[in-house]
Amino acid sequence: MPRVAQPSTPNLDVRLTRTQSGNILDIDFEFGAHAGVDGANAPAPPPAPADCSAVVAAQRQSTAVVLSGRKLKILEHRVHKVEMRHQENGEAEEELVVSNLRPFTLKVGVHDALDMPILDCALPLRASLLYENGLPVKQTSSSEPLLVGETDVVALQGAATFKLRITSLSSQRDKSRFRIQVSPQDVDVVQLEPLLCVVTDPMKSVTKLGGAACFQGRRRTKKGSQEDKVAGAALPNGS
Repeated sequence: MPRVAQPSTPNLDVRLTRTQSGNILDIDFEFGAHAGVDGANAPAPPPAPADCSAVVAAQRQSTAVVLSGRKLKILEHRVHKVEMRHQENGEAEEELVVSNLRPFTLKVGVHDALDMPILDCALPLRASLLYENGLPVKQTSSSEPLLVGETDVVALQGAATFKLRITSLSSQRDKSRFRIQVSPQDVDVVQLEPLLCVVTDPMKSVTKLGGAACFQGRRRTKKGSQEDKVAGAALPNGS
């Protein structure tokens, strides 16, 4: 069955049915079955199915970008005493002091990239003990943990409050000072979002705070001024 194309009507197909002697038995007309010479009127082919692995990878990348903006911020670090100490260069600086017999509080917030609290998340956090230089403090022969209290806390409404006690003394650790590190309990979250990790200013751990000083402290306001504060010193992050 031969096929004759009509150049004047590129979108029209004519199908002729002939006998063996050449006589025409039937004529069929089909409109829009094929495109013209240049193919401008041809229907667009259906889109190729997307690669599932590529879609999943793109979704993961998008999720990582969104979540990577989260970060932890110290909202309040309340210690038992603030002393003045002299550095090796002779300059004076404040030194935070805690007693290994009393707990202190640490409040951290979960903020976004714009430094706004994230109120609609529940993030399990964990507090751990570090030296001032950032190295982890190793357990000694003592059976008591280095850090006791509420070490595992879930951040709700954008914040989490830890009530902690350092059992080790600075005098037992070559006069070293300690820091508290707060990070997510899930190791995968830590690797995905490195900003979800924060450490406190260094603290000296002692047994006896000495006289009435154990009831006195100073609280720094956001503007940097200092106010007398009974029963501890509260130090916002970055002040």
